[in-house]
Order: sequence, then structure tokens, then C-alpha cells
Amino acid sequence: MDTLKSILDSFSYSHQSVMILSLRKGGSALAVCNLFIDKRRQVAKGAKVTFMRRAFAIVASIGFLCSVSACGQSTQTSADGEHLTIAWWGSQDRNDKQAQVDKLFEKENPGVKIDGQFSQYSDYWQKLATGASGDQMPDIIAMDSPYFSQYADNDLLIDLQPYVDAGTLDLSEVSKATVDAGRSEEGNLYAVSSGLNAPALMYDKTLLDSLGITIPKNWTWDDFIDICREVYEASGVKTNAGYYRDVFVLQYLLRGEGKELFKNGQLNVTDESQIEPYFAMFQKGIDEGWHLDPTVFTEISLSAINQDPLIAYSDAAHRSWCNFGWSNSLPSLQSLVTNGDKLALTTWPSSNIKKSNYVHPSMYWAITKNCKNPELAARWIDFYVNNAQANKIMGTDRGVPINNKMYAVIKEGLGESDLTAIEYLRKVVEPNSSTISAPMPEKSSQINSSIMPSVQEEILYKRLDAKQAAEKFISQASAALNR
Repeated sequence: MDTLKSILDSFSYSHQSVMILSLRKGGSALAVCNLFIDKRRQVAKGAKVTFMRRAFAIVASIGFLCSVSACGQSTQTSADGEHLTIAWWGSQDRNDKQAQVDKLFEKENPGVKIDGQFSQYSDYWQKLATGASGDQMPDIIAMDSPYFSQYADNDLLIDLQPYVDAGTLDLSEVSKATVDAGRSEEGNLYAVSSGLNAPALMYDKTLLDSLGITIPKNWTWDDFIDICREVYEASGVKTNAGYYRDVFVLQYLLRGEGKELFKNGQLNVTDESQIEPYFAMFQKGIDEGWHLDPTVFTEISLSAINQDPLIAYSDAAHRSWCNFGWSNSLPSLQSLVTNGDKLALTTWPSSNIKKSNYVHPSMYWAITKNCKNPELAARWIDFYVNNAQANKIMGTDRGVPINNKMYAVIKEGLGESDLTAIEYLRKVVEPNSSTISAPMPEKSSQINSSIMPSVQEEILYKRLDAKQAAEKFISQASAALNR
């Protein structure tokens, strides 16, 4: 197992996921290996053979382990009908809260045992893909929109509609739009949102106030670039505009122009001039000095919230005045601030905020096809959605509760940052937003975790300019979706 892990670690987790699912479908070793010659970092001349050997090694190792040792021991399914395994990603704080909710469910359901399993985001998808390859997934899993289609289309999740129809899973206090966000294109209900959030730029309000800088309402991409320059010139503090990130910001900007990044499983925007302005921001930032140097990110774990440049550093060379994230992250980020500064949040910039913005399921709960007792699993999701005490425990950790009645239940015990995040969602986003985009295509996971991050990295290391970056992104993203 250690050998398998070391080999897996040499691939991005989107590569691991697609590779394992391809093997699960019966793909040959050679065909699967050929999918990954475009590894996210450039392979030095002469290293191709080594990479191919690693690719064959991973195929052989997975095949052997899945057939001999019940692949995916870290995510075993329940051994009996009264035992549920539940997996999610997140911080220790989320883990502690989730453990309390699970204990409460056990107390109210004597004889039931919950095995909670949590990981950092990137590790989570590696473990889940390994479990899927050997039919050893947990009973209930946290799901994210970039991976939703991949798991639903591979028949790894069960339809929850029968449990809704039977009254086991009560979604009567959940809006139709929120329920429908968990449906596939065919209409099957494969997941239920675990909370609602919205795109949000978290920023150091204390710093900006001290510099006399105010973020305008309905600000544009150009406004954002101007403020990045102003902050840097006045204080030396730089910007992290989403280094090594997914396509969500690009998708948001395109929505403002009335365009969708994906449509019918394909890349819908293939005109380089429509994508170039996004990459031009990175080029300007590194050329003018106000974007964080990419070497900063080699010193931190990008998935660890306590290492975010917004809150982790005091020196200007490592510090960012902002963070492109999601509204429910504000309380956690504020709790990690050590210099007394107050954080605030506003919309991501766009040419048309109303067209761009949307209410977003922060993540989902789904029941896997390996679950031995889906009725019990549906009862657990129902408990998470509708139990007042469970909602009080979780607060806004995964976003605003989807049950419309639970906001009043949890409001009294919330802190200032939680209330700010809720007010932002309810008063800023909901009245001035549009319908969320359809779930990203099944094969978009590679675009999110490998293609887009590597293009961003190449710009910041000055290997590409914005036009070349747009060309490369379109070429590689289109190829990934057409495999």
C-alpha cells in the first residue's frame, strides 16, 4: 500500500481519479497510461520513459491490490446494516463539529455506529477514487460540483428520489432550486446540498481602511486590478488572485458576458480573446510586481486554510490583501487572524455582477452504490438537514443551512463573522444573482485540478504570456473533454 501511495502521489488527483475509474471500466493499461503523458508539470527531456514506467506501475499496483487486498482499506464500507461510514474533507474544526453531529445521531438511533473519515481536499479525492476502483467506497460521501458528473455518470451514486418520495428524506423546507442542484441532466437526484454559500472575495478591511481604499459596489475586473496596484504601491502588500486554482473565477467572469464555459459536455468558449483578459491579470500582476511570486506557494500547503497568504503572514512579500473563495470561509479565516485585523467580504469582480453571481451548494451529501443500508443513510442525511441541534452544532461551517427554518434556529448562537456571511448571502447575493450554471462535465476534473493550475503557474513564472496561456488552456481543456 505504501508503494501504491508513493506512485499515486506523483500524479494530480484528477489524473488518479480518471485513471482508476478508467481501469474500473475495463480500460487497458496502455490506453490508460496514454491518457497521462500530459502530466501537469513539464517532463524534462529524457524523463518520458521514467514517467511511463510509473504509469504502468500504478496500473499494475492498483490492479493487483484491488484483486488481492480489497483496494481502498482507508475507506471501507460498512460491515453491517447498522454501521455507516461517512467521508468528507475539511479542517479539524469541521471534523470536531461533524463528530458531535454523528454522536447525536447515534444517541437518537440506538445500535447505530457512525465511522467518520475526514481528509484534506486533495487527499480526499485520491482516497475516494481508490475506493471506487475496488467497490469499497464509504456509505455516505461529501461531493463537490467539479466531481459530481464524474461519479454520477459512472453509476457510483444512488438516486435519492425514492427516499424523498417515501418520506425518509424530507426536503419540504428546501427550495426547489437547491434540490434541483443535486440532480443529473437526466433528472436523477444523486446528492443533497449540505449548505449554501456564494462566490466571495475575502479581504483585509483593516488594511484597506488604513490605506483609504474602498472597494466599489459592482466592481469590474479592471477595478480589481487597479486596487491591487493601489494596495501594493501604498503598503507593499501583494495579491493572491487564485494561484493554482480551478476554473470558477473564469467561469464567473464569462457569465457576466452572457457566456457559459461548458455546454453539452464540451468547452463552450473557444475564442481566445474571450479568455485572454483573465490570464492578462496574472501577467500584469507578476510584471508589475503586485502579484505574489509563485515561489511563495512552494512553501505552503495550498489546501490548508491556516496557511492562506491572507492570514498566515505579516511580511508584505508573503502577504495577500485578499482571497478568492466562498462566503462560508469567512468565519474560519477570521478565527485564524493573529494581528487583530478585521476581514470583510464582497462579490468577485465582473462586468455584470447580477449575471455572474449565484447561490452555490457549498458541497453535497451523496450515498454510494456500495452502501449496504441506503435507507439508514437517507435517514442520516435527513437528520443533517432537518434536526435543529445538528444545525446548531454545524452552524455555517458548510454554508447557510438549506432548510429554510433552520436559519432562525442557528442565528442566536452565531458569531459576528457567521452573521456577516449569512447577511452577504441573503442580502447581497440572492437579490442580485442568476441561476447557477449546470454541473461541470464529467471530464472537467482534470481541467480544474491540473490544466488551469499549470497554465496559471506558467504565466507567473513568465513561461507564457496571456495570449499563449489562453491558447494553451483552450487546446488542453478541449482535448481533455474529448478523450
